Amino acid sequence: MTTTEQIARDAVRRILGDTAHADVTTFPGGNLSISVHSGDHTATIDGDDSSGWGWTVDPGTDDGFTGHEDVAETLDDALIGVRGEIGA
Repeated sequence: MTTTEQIARDAVRRILGDTAHADVTTFPGGNLSISVHSGDHTATIDGDDSSGWGWTVDPGTDDGFTGHEDVAETLDDALIGVRGEIGA
């Protein structure tokens, strides 16, 4: 199954709760970029089902895009990692 915008939004709600808000962008190649806002935290998750999902919590505004230090095989695993860092 390919992760769609709706599947991503549902996963955010299921794993991070109803107060988390997700902005999801789908790129022509099928990759997703997900910005999650929960309380005072922001997380960025990028990837797709074939290459994996990278995430960063509270990225610095001057960091630019340098890639993600944390990577998971599935979107659910990435969201669980985000939850562990923000305490949702």
